[in-house]
Amino acid sequence: MNFFLKALGAAAGIQRVVPGEEITINVDLILAHDGTAAKILAAWPEGEQVAQPAKVVFTLDHAMPAPTIASRQLHLQLRAYARRQGINLFERCEGVLHQVVAEYFHPRAGMIIAGADGHVTTAGAFGVIAFSLAPAELVPVLLTGQLPLVVPETVIVTIKGGLPPGVSPRDLGLELLRRLGGGVLKNKALLLQGEGVWKLSPSGRMSVCNLIGEMGCMTGMIIPPEEQVADSDLTIDASTLKPLVACPPAPNNVQPVQKVAGLPLTQVMVGGCGSGRLEDFEELAAAMNGRPVHGDVNLLLVPASRAVLQEMEARGLSWSLRQQGAVILPPGCGPCPGQHAGLLAPGDRVLAATVRNTPGRMGSPEAEIYLASPRTAGLAAVAGAIVAG
Repeated sequence: MNFFLKALGAAAGIQRVVPGEEITINVDLILAHDGTAAKILAAWPEGEQVAQPAKVVFTLDHAMPAPTIASRQLHLQLRAYARRQGINLFERCEGVLHQVVAEYFHPRAGMIIAGADGHVTTAGAFGVIAFSLAPAELVPVLLTGQLPLVVPETVIVTIKGGLPPGVSPRDLGLELLRRLGGGVLKNKALLLQGEGVWKLSPSGRMSVCNLIGEMGCMTGMIIPPEEQVADSDLTIDASTLKPLVACPPAPNNVQPVQKVAGLPLTQVMVGGCGSGRLEDFEELAAAMNGRPVHGDVNLLLVPASRAVLQEMEARGLSWSLRQQGAVILPPGCGPCPGQHAGLLAPGDRVLAATVRNTPGRMGSPEAEIYLASPRTAGLAAVAGAIVAG
């Protein structure tokens, strides 16, 4: 068995599992946020208690600070629920959910996560096996601490070589999305291995795994180096990659940046769970090279956590980016889920280092969303257009 199947077996208390087998696994961490929690509360059986409160993590990150009265009412309801149940609630802009997991809960290889969010596979950067559930599906997991599932088949991808200068981990994630998006991975598990991912920084690995949520698979992860398998279904040479961009109307519509170079922009966004770590902002700043933000562009930056923002401030990075014209928003999701702080109007065209570009994702369905790396975003912010460089 490969590492993925061994880890599922251990979580189920079974020595050996095979694809297609129905099992029930113990869950190490259960996740939700203010974008999905309203539906969890609506489905919650009155008077019931969470089985293992210490393993439950809720964050206020999608609409924090609250942009509407309804958002604030939900936040107050979640606070009351969290206190009643004794669960972990991060409610003061400590960070976006997946960064909070990385910073506070010591994710480790073989850990099992279930979460009411589409991008829980971000934790796959640490060898975690994470499953994305609908809010109502998460309720029985909260009540029992267990998740029933059918063991998926695995697709193993070996990434060899290293990224060349000017190419980012998010470009690798977009290349995977280009090759494996569109239903190829439906009901399967994506396992990544090879020097091309193992030698990335933790932030780089999180950037790659963050995009697995857009590939349509059941789950995905980077397997530990000591668990490498000899055979793989696909091999990618990272040294051959070029900067990429996901074009409307879907994340898997991935093209070379050169194909859309010259398109004028009205907004650029870097941050959130996709690109809100210190390494991402350093990459953005290097691409901007001290130049001011173009007059036609709003550059919005969203640190993934309070700790990231504090480090940016300690290094003077926040100050210099503000001087160049960037607007730094509170840690969290920012404009990405389309609930507040930088929404798009008809006629807007944004280049974002985020996770999804379906129409209406960040505001008006008539706006255009392109997805790329922080480096490509930095070049675009000063040029006022998508740049091939």
